[in-house]
Amino acid sequence: MPTTVKIPPEPRAAISRMHPYEWEPPSASIARKSGVPEDQVVRFDTNTFPWPGARLDALPPEALNEYPDTSYASLTEAIAQYADVPTDRITVGAGADEILDLIAKAYIDAATRVVLSHPTYPMFRILTEMAGGSIDEVRAIDLHLDRAACLEHARSARLTWLCNPNNPTGELLPLDYVEEVAVATDGVLVVDEAYFETSGVTALPLIDRLPNLVIVRTLSKGFGLAGVRVGYALAGAAISGTLRRVRPPGSISVVSAALGVQALSDLDGMRQRVQQVKDERARLRRGLQALDLAVRDSAANFLLVQTGRSAAPALLKKGLVVRTFPATSLLAEYIRVTVRRPEENDRLVAALAAAPSS
Repeated sequence: MPTTVKIPPEPRAAISRMHPYEWEPPSASIARKSGVPEDQVVRFDTNTFPWPGARLDALPPEALNEYPDTSYASLTEAIAQYADVPTDRITVGAGADEILDLIAKAYIDAATRVVLSHPTYPMFRILTEMAGGSIDEVRAIDLHLDRAACLEHARSARLTWLCNPNNPTGELLPLDYVEEVAVATDGVLVVDEAYFETSGVTALPLIDRLPNLVIVRTLSKGFGLAGVRVGYALAGAAISGTLRRVRPPGSISVVSAALGVQALSDLDGMRQRVQQVKDERARLRRGLQALDLAVRDSAANFLLVQTGRSAAPALLKKGLVVRTFPATSLLAEYIRVTVRRPEENDRLVAALAAAPSS
């Protein structure tokens, strides 16, 4: 009997056209290529905090053979206490990325025009492309958001993505500008506040009177739980109800939910760690500027540094991994570096001092 070779069906056209997220290589792979021990690899590319905000060994026993409480009542209540909002204004998800995905699923289709800035968080574009939406890109001016153009483009858009502070530039938009966009647009305004704990600026006071505004946050950054994957949205009743319609019933594990509650119960510890990062950010910036490198202002836990194209490969040979950008990008001559422990930041500055200039 002849063998039949089956060809699987093509994916949706939007999936074939999209540019997928470029995953960071694992530290073990970097260690092998650079010839340094894995414990000497430092991830300056991931924007994580250098200290965890919770401990597995401090968790009570969990029923791992059962599904989680799909309402995530304990986690939602802990977020409500922290953010000082009613629980019905909160939607939880597996990291901020799942929350962004829920928003895209709920509001973007092939007829949707979506506004985003360039450069900004890559997932905005990826999720828009996956949903089949049309991207209306507002290019930065000297790496600052073109506020007038963004406002004008947002007026008639179905959805506008803003990252505040912006990743990867670190730029912080004032609250009155966020309000201006939310008032002007006919569509949904999404404000990604992943770095709220370091910036201290939030659009949260606006959600009660601006029903088209949704704020997205995470426990990955200031709370030090990037490996746990817990994020949440804050929005008015209409958007919150819509997001809950499309939210999977159990995407956050019982362990992740419990770790999230634990981290949210230690706000003093979180704020102390955030202050350490902010202090270290200022010290790292001074060290980089002493090398005559241009360093952008940042309200996040990272710095954007103009080093030329040759610095990153030289750093990688020493196990120091920084975020780089394509040659066609506005950021081609820059690297983005996460603020890490003092001794790790000192390694970075010393390595840059020895790196070839370009």
